[in-house]
Amino acid sequence: MPDNKFKIAVTKGDGIGPEVVDEGLKILNVLGEYGGIEFEMTDAPAGGGMWKEYGASLPDFSREIMKQSDAILFGATGLPDLPVGVAEYAVLQIRQDFDQYVNLRPVKLFPALYDKCPLKDEYIGTGIDIYTIRENTEGLYVKIGGIKNDAATNIMMYTRKGVERIIRYAFDFATRKDLSKVTSVDKANILACSQFWADIFAEVGAEYPAIEQDHFYIDSFCQWLIRKPYTLQVVVTDNLFGDIASDEAAYLIGSLGMAASGNINPTGISMYEPIHGSAPDIAGQGIANPIGTVLSVKLLLEETCHRSELGEAVEQAVEASLAKGRTPDIQTSVSGLPTCNTGEMGDIIVEELKNILHA
Repeated sequence: MPDNKFKIAVTKGDGIGPEVVDEGLKILNVLGEYGGIEFEMTDAPAGGGMWKEYGASLPDFSREIMKQSDAILFGATGLPDLPVGVAEYAVLQIRQDFDQYVNLRPVKLFPALYDKCPLKDEYIGTGIDIYTIRENTEGLYVKIGGIKNDAATNIMMYTRKGVERIIRYAFDFATRKDLSKVTSVDKANILACSQFWADIFAEVGAEYPAIEQDHFYIDSFCQWLIRKPYTLQVVVTDNLFGDIASDEAAYLIGSLGMAASGNINPTGISMYEPIHGSAPDIAGQGIANPIGTVLSVKLLLEETCHRSELGEAVEQAVEASLAKGRTPDIQTSVSGLPTCNTGEMGDIIVEELKNILHA
């Protein structure tokens, strides 16, 4: 398609997924009207509801729609009345099918939400603005192993190709964003896979002498993330550690509902989704925070559409909206702002984005 036209497969999923994705679609529609860019959106259902209907959480017809798209906008999967993991399988399968080996998870503490950050000012320091780059297609999540004869195994396997390409992506990402430091996180004092990871990090890092490099074991990193998050810029780590540490980081910015992610194939089809789950306990109540999805749209604009100026406009709209209203998860008794439902929060962001695009 032309550089200003993009096909988007839309997977709303389960629980609150449809509610938050609808707000992300509002953003794409506004950009289509005012941003000089066109989006052709097609539903590609997946998740627990599909498993109940078709016996597969990622039906073949949805996979084909995704294959014909430039990117996937994904909500969340998971229902409480299903066997463990069957709905979530859709996400893991998409990552593998499309070789989305990069899981990009940025967290940024907006000044308006300092009152929701659990850290004291001395630990917030100069601010929290961290890009976690998680290896997304190898490691423990590949599900090599199983349960047999009263024993269970999962094999953490990494290849040189897999480790080298994610570490190189992290250094190239830092260069592209004009950032000055890359931090590697592993457990090289115990795990052979992590020793392998640390060696390759040192090898690749030697090619980027202008970028400061440091290293943590995962346990000490989790403490550092609370003590001095303001010292972190780009963090590169493996599949398991990245999943856990990025969720911890998300809590520092006010709510898991604020956190976005991109499952990225730099030369192929990428998928963008908030990092929260399907939250079936609040589904249908209209109280879910759509900002994680909106900021995932920002990543889509930057990484797939290569329209960083539009991504920046979306982030500015989110920041401006936080001065006008909040969903319950980011509300406090001292904010003095109205409590919004999901749709109202999305509408506020849309109006701010229109103002920015018209300026």
